[in-house]
Amino acid sequence: METGERIHDYATINLRFKGYLFDFKTQTQAIAAMRDVLFAYMCLLSEAGIVPGTMAPSSILLGIQDAAERPRGVLVDFDISMSTKHAGRKNRDTLKMYMSAADIASCDPHNHPSPPHDEMDDLESAHYVLSELMFGFKGPRRKLVVAKRRSQILVKWERETYSNAYDSKLAYFSDEDLDTRDVPAYWKTACKTLLCGLHRLLTPVVRKKRRLSKLYCEDDRKALEYLLEGSGALYLSALKLFDKALDELRDTEVV
Repeated sequence: METGERIHDYATINLRFKGYLFDFKTQTQAIAAMRDVLFAYMCLLSEAGIVPGTMAPSSILLGIQDAAERPRGVLVDFDISMSTKHAGRKNRDTLKMYMSAADIASCDPHNHPSPPHDEMDDLESAHYVLSELMFGFKGPRRKLVVAKRRSQILVKWERETYSNAYDSKLAYFSDEDLDTRDVPAYWKTACKTLLCGLHRLLTPVVRKKRRLSKLYCEDDRKALEYLLEGSGALYLSALKLFDKALDELRDTEVV
């Protein structure tokens, strides 16, 4: 049942959870959880026309690993999902850490009308979650909290003003080749390759989407709709990157 812009039809599942994403114990567990939640995003979009909303670590639960009939990651929907027919940028409480640049820009009252939240925003937010995971943790339950030890990219996304966070995210996608020198040594090559691959996949799309969002008019709306027609293929490409990383981790990581 849909009421206004919110989706209130939830399924109750019987599943034992192992904590949230940042409670991961192995790299495989974290990457597999993100992969399965990204797949859930794609299914909700393609099968029900639902845009789950900005991805955040608190919306990803760790499932049972290596269980054939159980998901390794579970999407938790805290009443932020929207039908694509009524999608808007209503969720202002979401941490700007994970918000797409377009979502952040829409928080500026001078930047209206702004395009509605869409599936590309969600995929961009998934990249920010993966970025925090790899730039912000030097091992299981070993989060880099002190600002001087934490990547300055993450500090700007999290603690700066919306305007500065927006500028930082623009800079993050200024180059398709992501600099991973600040990624802690804990993370294996497979994970770094995944992060770089996802960054390279999204950079041209994010740039184009931001150009269209800057001055949102009828022509931009049509161009954005055309861009979104390729979102399904983009999600599939992202999932392939996750699957490749998991295959490589299976051969190198002791779980």
